[in-house]
Amino acid sequence: MGTVRKRAVAVTALAGAVALAGCAGGGGGGGGDRDEPELGRVPKVMRPADVPALPMDRYLLDEKEIRTYTRAHAALSRRCMERFGMSWLTDAQALAAASGPAADPARYFTLIDAGAARLHGYGTPSGRGPQSRTTGSGYEPTDAERAVYDGRAKDVTDSAGRPLRKGGCAAEVEAGLLKGGARGAVDPFTVGNEFDSLRAKVRRDSRVTGAFTEWSGCMEDKGFDYRTPLDAANDTDWKSGTVTDTAIAVAGADVACKQRHNTVGIWYAATAAHQKAWIDGKAEHFAAVLAGKKALVDRSVEVVQGAP
Repeated sequence: MGTVRKRAVAVTALAGAVALAGCAGGGGGGGGDRDEPELGRVPKVMRPADVPALPMDRYLLDEKEIRTYTRAHAALSRRCMERFGMSWLTDAQALAAASGPAADPARYFTLIDAGAARLHGYGTPSGRGPQSRTTGSGYEPTDAERAVYDGRAKDVTDSAGRPLRKGGCAAEVEAGLLKGGARGAVDPFTVGNEFDSLRAKVRRDSRVTGAFTEWSGCMEDKGFDYRTPLDAANDTDWKSGTVTDTAIAVAGADVACKQRHNTVGIWYAATAAHQKAWIDGKAEHFAAVLAGKKALVDRSVEVVQGAP
């Protein structure tokens, strides 16, 4: 769908990047070497609501902010396209294209909810697999509209006789959202990838590997052979999203073992410790991230309220 669809995908993909960033934790006590920062409080996690916010969360756009940004992007897109006699997405259509299942922090640490495990295994209430999401605005631009939006159209002028700028309406929209210093050199849509880069380090953390070893032993006692909760959640047998008795049995055992050994609590604490160490080591950078995020959100609010 051109740049709007790509940006919408980037918005929803952000939730996926955040989830992957969190999928790297767990373990036992204090840090043993310099690559294992000292754990803070280890929460007791028996249900999704027991998972605290992660240090990275304040640097990412939350659901409300993403909606505001999406509406601003759609508004600027329509203004440009309408000058060239073209249609584009309404706010509702843009929000539909950018929407997906609500971001559930518990999913950073795979399945936590015992009730969901009993009902859906590793699937969702819709019966789809854990990685699936349904998106789509219900609107598909014409070839001519796409060409104006992405700048491929030639010899096109708007209602004031001005030629289409290089990069088309997509470039105009990006420039419009950058007014007032929004984002600057730091793009809050990509900062989640920085935390994603910590996954391997957290998985090597001795507190994480210890927690996973306990969990794996518990699963073995229940008749299931998985090395980590990630291996269970990503078993290709559930990829289709079909809810089977086996999936429900494994998911139920998975959650029970996590509860017995507080796997998610340790996993969370290790993830949070590594994230905090990363942020503390790049204080100037993350101050810029917050400034860029605020500028982008403030500019988006202005556009939604009708500012040019």
